[in-house]
Amino acid sequence: MSHPDIGLPNPDSAATRANVEELFRRLLQSGRLQGFPTHPVELDAVLAVAAGCLTRRRPHTEWEVNEALSDWLASVRAEIDHVTLRRRMVDYGFLMRRMDGSVYFLNYGRVAEVLGDPAIEIDAGAINAEVLRHRQARKQSRLRGA
Repeated sequence: MSHPDIGLPNPDSAATRANVEELFRRLLQSGRLQGFPTHPVELDAVLAVAAGCLTRRRPHTEWEVNEALSDWLASVRAEIDHVTLRRRMVDYGFLMRRMDGSVYFLNYGRVAEVLGDPAIEIDAGAINAEVLRHRQARKQSRLRGA
C-alpha cells in the first residue's frame, strides 16, 4: 500500500523503482535537487539512492565518501554540499563510521529497508538529464509557437 501523500510505500515496506523514479522526477523538476525533502519517507528515499554510489562490504575513507557523494550531487545538480549529505546519511543510519571518522561503511541494511533487498538501483543523474531534456524541448516548442 502506498503512502497517500507521495506515492511511496508506507514506511514499513520497500519502495518500487517506479515510485522512486517518479519521486526524483518531481524533486528534480527545476533541473536540480534544491535541497533535502522535508517528508521523512522522501528523505529516506533520497539518502538511500545517494548511498548507491558507495560499495557494499568494504570500508571507505572519508576522502572516498566525499568524492563519491560529490559526484552524485553533481549528477543531480544539487544545492547541497557533500559534507551536509554525508552527515545526514550518518544521522539517518545509511552510513556508519568509526568514532574518529577515519573510516565509513555503507549500512546496506538501512538502504534495503527503503529500497528493498536487493536494493533497486536508481540513476538519479539520468533522471535529471531526462528532466532537463524535457524542459529544453518545452522551451523550444514555446519559442517556435511564439
